Amino acid sequence: MLQAPEEVAREIRQGTQLLLAGHEGVLRELPKGNWIAGTTDHFMDLEGGVCSRDRVFVTPLPACATGARIRTYTAASLPHLLDEAPENGYTALILPAGSEVHAAYAHSAHVYPGMFVKPVVGWISGSSQNGSNKLSPKVVDGVTGLFSGQDAVAMHVELPAGKMAELEIVNVFQPGSGAGLRFPRTGFQASTCLIEGEEVPFAQYLDSRQGDMRLPLTADYNGSIINVSIESVDTRTGLVKFFAPVFEGVEYRLAAPLPGYRSAFHTLAEPRGECAFACNCVLNYLYCHLEGRAAGTITGPITHGEIANLLLNQTLVRLLIRG
Repeated sequence: MLQAPEEVAREIRQGTQLLLAGHEGVLRELPKGNWIAGTTDHFMDLEGGVCSRDRVFVTPLPACATGARIRTYTAASLPHLLDEAPENGYTALILPAGSEVHAAYAHSAHVYPGMFVKPVVGWISGSSQNGSNKLSPKVVDGVTGLFSGQDAVAMHVELPAGKMAELEIVNVFQPGSGAGLRFPRTGFQASTCLIEGEEVPFAQYLDSRQGDMRLPLTADYNGSIINVSIESVDTRTGLVKFFAPVFEGVEYRLAAPLPGYRSAFHTLAEPRGECAFACNCVLNYLYCHLEGRAAGTITGPITHGEIANLLLNQTLVRLLIRG
């Protein structure tokens, strides 16, 4: 939950291992220790969504955890992320939005050795508002005190025999009935798409559909519906930007209209197990008007992308401990 920095500093000095989220300024007040963090100003607290620049959101490790190792990764070393992950446990990963490691993970995580065998949970950090100035997204290695806008930071958490980490993705969207869309190349932006083999301007297609830009693209990734959210549509240049990459060879459809979107996260079922971590997308926070309104009993940082092995958009992600 959200805590005053003095309380968090006390826990750090006691040696407690923590996942943290907060405004860059308040994170810089904390002492070195066994923690990692990412920057954001928005959170889901017990009372509901809140913007805070003077408190830190604290996620302690599960009480059953038997150890944790903190590591920092560059875009070059990130493919080896799971080499140091425990055989039984999980990896908590934070990436700064718009960075090289963000792009590298988004494009290639699905082919990293050990991916889908070892759970990876985490989020994309966002910018922090500092008066009229905006601070770039950062991650923090609490052991070294490194604040970085280009590196990834991870905590590899070990669990005892009899306990198991399981990822849960809460996605309220389903594919719509419109045409299947394919893109000529993988990337965070596109100017054209293929519909039944014919290349058409994508911005023009969206305009013709008079679509709700709050609705993401959806695709079936091995039985799971995965969203790709639309960041912007430039009608002048025809360029459409996304918050996650579209992949060449994958068929997408615009999500079906969701009349209950505003209330979709207010009545979430209780997790079936101990919830060791949760985060929710900033787009859900904005579009569902979650400020001051609870998302069930789920608490956690509001993020600019969610990680449940793959990079996700417009989802709520939970890590459950079973056993």
